[in-house]
Amino acid sequence: MAIVLLQRRGRIGFTLVELLVVIAIIGILIALLLPAVQAAREAARRAQCMNHLKQLGLAVHNYVATIRGFPPVFIIDSAYAPSNTQWDVWQQAESGEHGTSWMLQILPYIEQENLFAAWDFTKNVKDNQATAARDVPGFYCASRRNGIRPDDEAMMFLGWTAGGTDYGACMSAANLYWNQSTAYGGNACGHKIIRHERLMWNQGDNGPNRYPGPGIFLPNESTRIADIRDGTSNTLMLGELQRVQIPLGEPANFDNCGEMSHDGWAAGGVSTNFDTYSNIIPDDAENPGGLNNGFFESAGSEHPGGAQFCLGDGSVRLLSENIDTLVYESFGTRAGGGTVPIP
Repeated sequence: MAIVLLQRRGRIGFTLVELLVVIAIIGILIALLLPAVQAAREAARRAQCMNHLKQLGLAVHNYVATIRGFPPVFIIDSAYAPSNTQWDVWQQAESGEHGTSWMLQILPYIEQENLFAAWDFTKNVKDNQATAARDVPGFYCASRRNGIRPDDEAMMFLGWTAGGTDYGACMSAANLYWNQSTAYGGNACGHKIIRHERLMWNQGDNGPNRYPGPGIFLPNESTRIADIRDGTSNTLMLGELQRVQIPLGEPANFDNCGEMSHDGWAAGGVSTNFDTYSNIIPDDAENPGGLNNGFFESAGSEHPGGAQFCLGDGSVRLLSENIDTLVYESFGTRAGGGTVPIP
């Protein structure tokens, strides 16, 4: 007897409706997972940035242990500051004898001894271009960049294509710089320190031009740990810098030069320092002070919601851009009487 086996032909593949459903489900899953992946990547970049600040803070403390004082925030010849009111650091870095920043001084303490040894201290920054226009990986925040981008060149010292920094030292809680539009050094806006006396102690003016006193770093001189009378854990030492610039095609003028950063680790000035002044332009809602405010001399970052700072004790904190401006201002002085703990 013959046995006949019947084999049922099954369907192979998906129907169009099933395929569309699968694609929709995959799209929903990607939409749900992508923000989490981006947040995880930013957390990793922020952790790397925190480590950079930690290493810079450790380098500064090693410098202090060796030299018995903090490095000068920049070195400028007295010929460029005849009345202590117009310290033109970048001009001296280009055509004077000095103009160097604190970051040059700490190179031996961040495993950059060869770079430091290559520097000719008898020449200014421009004449040390072969060394100054070198990228130091630890000077960049990965959330922003890993080197100079084409759109950064307008901010760079002499338009160099390397040698930038995303970190700076805190000088004061005072408004130190003038956002002038004088062009020199390949830059559309030159920023001078026009109020050297604002680095001194309070002179009784509690208005918008008050002098709240100096921070840890000063031009041409070294401060000591003992000078931080507010306490090292209550005082900002280093922090992230904003990198802002005038929109492409817009001419530089007195009003918009406040939007132009400088950049470069070797040159002193606003390229390597910041202040915590809390009222950049009195009664001007567009320039409220604080951080992440789009003003060239303020701190800021590419991290969502705030910026990271290294305190005088070497610890690193993320401060919210919504921090009370007067509280934030008090963190910029080393002996202004501010004892509010840094969050």
